[in-house]
Amino acid sequence: MAPNILIIKSDQHNARCLGVNGHTQVHTPHLDALAREGVNFTRAFVQNPICSPSRMCYLSGQYVHNHGVFGLSADCASQPQEPLPSGLPSLISTFKAQGYRTGIIGHIHVRKDWLAPHCDMYRDLHENTEPFDPYFPDNPYSAYLAAKGLLEQRDDEAWRGRVQILDACPSTLSFEDCYEGYCLQSFCEFLRDTPDGQPFLYQIDTIHPHQDYIPVQEFWDLYEGVEFILPPSADEDMSDKPSHHRMTRGWSDNYPAIFSPPDHDQLRQRKLRGYYGCISQVDYMVGQIRQLLEERGLADNTIIVYCADHGDFAWEHGFIEKAPGISYDAILRVPFIWHWPAGSLTPGVVEELVESVDLFPTLCRLSGIAAPDTLDGQDLSPLLHGDIHPLRDFVVAEFPLSRTIRTAEWKLCHRPLGMCQGSEDAGELYHLSEDPWEMHNCYADPHYTAIRESLRRRLFDWLLLTTRYGNTWPPQPPGADGKATLTGLRKMVEEQKLNYL
Repeated sequence: MAPNILIIKSDQHNARCLGVNGHTQVHTPHLDALAREGVNFTRAFVQNPICSPSRMCYLSGQYVHNHGVFGLSADCASQPQEPLPSGLPSLISTFKAQGYRTGIIGHIHVRKDWLAPHCDMYRDLHENTEPFDPYFPDNPYSAYLAAKGLLEQRDDEAWRGRVQILDACPSTLSFEDCYEGYCLQSFCEFLRDTPDGQPFLYQIDTIHPHQDYIPVQEFWDLYEGVEFILPPSADEDMSDKPSHHRMTRGWSDNYPAIFSPPDHDQLRQRKLRGYYGCISQVDYMVGQIRQLLEERGLADNTIIVYCADHGDFAWEHGFIEKAPGISYDAILRVPFIWHWPAGSLTPGVVEELVESVDLFPTLCRLSGIAAPDTLDGQDLSPLLHGDIHPLRDFVVAEFPLSRTIRTAEWKLCHRPLGMCQGSEDAGELYHLSEDPWEMHNCYADPHYTAIRESLRRRLFDWLLLTTRYGNTWPPQPPGADGKATLTGLRKMVEEQKLNYL
């Protein structure tokens, strides 16, 4: 019997912030149980440090330089749209063609016209029109809240409809009416309308623990009186880091507190309380979903994958959110938990390097579906069934004008000369086995020149060997089909003022 598939993709979940991964303060009992009963990949990496490109990698199975989406995508006229990946199969379209009932809800953050035609349920809780207003009543979640007289309490994206905040406070909504509660209700509706015996693929894209860091009161209260432990790198010396890192650190150090007490130390404590509270809120939703599947007799043959589009610094390096994230594990390493009782998975921890592009081909293999020839990822099913061996020597993340290559021991972030300030060579090199918190940049140290250049060569070779031109998609070299050129990427960075280089 074909397995059901449920993908729960949270937004901005730092992989360290899970009890099962060794965190001593965050409460994640349901995710911990999912990981202990299933397979917990502890070295899983995304291909990009921001939402849309990373989500495209999961859904297309392609690296960023192949699918071409480097910036943020939204169905909003005020945001620029990158070229639609015409003809590119998605995970959803592939399974829909094989008879699956399909759906997606939440912070989808990729082009609607690529996914929606292949969905039996498509609910983008951030879909919008000009001018940008996440609270407009045609939004399905806003309409739900409005019908209950709660629209002004929507708390997930812009605090009280005014501005996205990086401070934290409790929500005035109940769990039933919060973002995750609405996603849970929609999944119940989807299951109710799915005919008996028809397999389904459903993806829940939660907004949390992305800011606003405003969890439901019960999850805020879960951390009452806790003195949060800051990461070892929270107050590190940034003198050996690139200039834009120092600039962002200065901004983080002076971020204006919205709530009281207003001092920076209390802001740091509140942010962690709100962030961990949002993680616990997502965790609770996972527990409710598992209970729902059990009640409906679907738990045994449903593949559950828990992952995230990227991480959050949670004060690593003194940073407050996810910028500048292209070079740090806090942003690139994410939870990646697989659970399937009927699939004879070998429970345990897998430390091999895996990537987000591996999701698509692995689900195809587990479901007995032929994978499209457009996929760049690798099938992880041997690792899921206990055949533990390296599938790759390194993982790579891409941004418009920077690339990061990471092995088990080393990490190099390459940027072109002059990309930041003047003629600065803003590269980064970290010896991860000796410096797991990435506090000492070895890039300029002559003792590591050979390692730096070896990694740079491997990165260059990877880019050449993985770029698709004529054999599948896209059909023409970059630029000829509307994909962003180098000039276009520079222009996009300037226009969007992205600080993730």
